[in-house]
Amino acid sequence: MTWLCIRHPEPKKNRPRILPVFLPYHGCPGRCIYCAQHLQTGAGRPSLSDVYQNLNDNLQHRAKHGHKDMGIAFFGGTFTALPQSWQNNFLDLAMQFRKKGLINHVRCSTRPDRITPNHLEWLKSKGLDMVELGVQSFDHEVLHRSRRGYSGGAARAACVQVMQSGLELGIQLMPGLPAATLDSWEKDLLQTCALKANAVRIYPCVVLHGTSLAEAFHRQEFVPWDFELTLRAVSLALLSLWKANIPVIRIGLAPQQDLSAAIEAGPWHPALGQMAKSQALYTHIRKAMRAMSGPAAVCQDWHIFIPRRFVAEFWGHRKNMALVWQRAGFPRNRVHAWEKSFFWVASQESAPNALTLSAALCNETNSTFDVRESQSSSRLLSRGASNDSVSPKIPKAIRFGHDWLPKDHQGNS
Repeated sequence: MTWLCIRHPEPKKNRPRILPVFLPYHGCPGRCIYCAQHLQTGAGRPSLSDVYQNLNDNLQHRAKHGHKDMGIAFFGGTFTALPQSWQNNFLDLAMQFRKKGLINHVRCSTRPDRITPNHLEWLKSKGLDMVELGVQSFDHEVLHRSRRGYSGGAARAACVQVMQSGLELGIQLMPGLPAATLDSWEKDLLQTCALKANAVRIYPCVVLHGTSLAEAFHRQEFVPWDFELTLRAVSLALLSLWKANIPVIRIGLAPQQDLSAAIEAGPWHPALGQMAKSQALYTHIRKAMRAMSGPAAVCQDWHIFIPRRFVAEFWGHRKNMALVWQRAGFPRNRVHAWEKSFFWVASQESAPNALTLSAALCNETNSTFDVRESQSSSRLLSRGASNDSVSPKIPKAIRFGHDWLPKDHQGNS
């Protein structure tokens, strides 16, 4: 029996439950061409006093009911450009409940051009753990056309400043902005990977009512990316970021009551994240199988065992990946759910016996995948395997020209 043991490529992450605190437009030096924070957050335009009081009431209630180990995230504005007295008020409140065990992590989002080393040092002293920078892109032309007010070099420098301060770095990216191309998006990903961010959010650009981008769209001066292009770009971005051990903690704008009606154009879908992860998982498994050689490469009778927790991701949104898997040689009767934490592809239907399972598990901690053929000396294909192992020829970077679907299925996913 030939078998292939595959781990899910997504890095493991310990993420606390997040209590979001929205500060729409507060601290922002202007309004970005794509921005409609009052719609994106569902919070309207409350005053800072109202936000503070609501947060205090919320924290008091949760503490009273024994909640523990939550995170606070200040989103929706430019936190580091708030009056410093308000930054101090919010961080002191978070520290008060941190001492009670309710809060264990505090983060804020801000612009790359609204931080300094001294300010970051002060924020860290006040208990802030992470700064998420709304970089959107590192491409100068994209930033210029989007009127962001800073250069790609300034964005990179800001990321470095955050990391040098000892704070965790989050990077927010927005594919599909004016002048953006797949090439510029790939470069954004390469720079993000090189910076070794602690987390990434991906918000594909959509056209929202009442924004400058909507006006440009109606003048036919801006064409948003279509959904298929965006899905492909995001799924390949996941593989690049996961390979760099960077978790992607959000894909797409969160559904809000007023958001759907305000979207005039662009690639928004409530299940974009699930669909992108399904495509990325498909690409990962197929890449692992293509790395095999010998009898394993020509076997036509494969069965796959998938961890039960990944069943929905494997089949995709509303089972949209079922036909893709069938054309790849995995009809439903060859797909089996199990309780193990890894994927198991084998040339026969039976689950692995204790001996083969033990051989696979011995490399589970530090391997991406491994292949073995019974009846021969063990052949291990794995990152982090022993020195006498054979390394598969896996591209170091994901290229957008990659044929990530069966040829007879392209354009029909």
